[in-house]
Amino acid sequence: MEVSSDATDMKKRNISVNGFSLVELLVGTVLFTIITGAVFSLLMSAQLRYSGESNVTEAFQQANVAIDQIVRDVHSAGYPPKTSLPLNTSSDFYALPFAWSPNYPGTPCTAGLGGSCAIPGDSDLIVEADTGSGVQWIRYSLQNGTLMRGVAHKSGSDPVTPTNAALAPYLDNVINPTSTPVFSYTFDTPTSPNQPSYIREVNITLKVRSALPDPQTHQFRTITLTGQATRLNPNQ
Repeated sequence: MEVSSDATDMKKRNISVNGFSLVELLVGTVLFTIITGAVFSLLMSAQLRYSGESNVTEAFQQANVAIDQIVRDVHSAGYPPKTSLPLNTSSDFYALPFAWSPNYPGTPCTAGLGGSCAIPGDSDLIVEADTGSGVQWIRYSLQNGTLMRGVAHKSGSDPVTPTNAALAPYLDNVINPTSTPVFSYTFDTPTSPNQPSYIREVNITLKVRSALPDPQTHQFRTITLTGQATRLNPNQ
């Protein structure tokens, strides 16, 4: 018995019209859902990780800028020195490396661990330098988790009041514990008096918390940056 070519063509057309079975559609849908879910899960995880790292990076950059500025200010401390100016020049026109409290400028206090200085202290420092517009007091003070910075023209014998008025937020979320001072000091020689004029190096430690919690762990992340600034000018 012979099958006509017309019947064969009709059979092929019927097969092609049948399409996918219900089982095949279900399997394809399940596979598509699984693959799509995995892709979106990876994308969400990557986005959360990126957000967390961005918070830490921002905290690092801000703390790094703060340390760089402190280092530059300490490098300038003590310029211009008294010896570079005519005799009897007013003290407003030359820079002691660092101002102090109490009893500035008459009686130097002792800086460092167990010293009598309130400033320079573990979290408070006043630099004296001419950065281009006359000698200025440049102060850094940690207050309630914020490192403040203020600049005031040197005038008279009170570096604290004018710099208090000039202080403005400089670095937020500083969480140094009591055992980790923001500032610590080394002096010109082991036998030098531990007085502000003899501070040679200022060691800086900033422990900074991210502004927002990590999206994955819901915990704040912290970083610790350290720096060392050397006074380049002579003491007075």
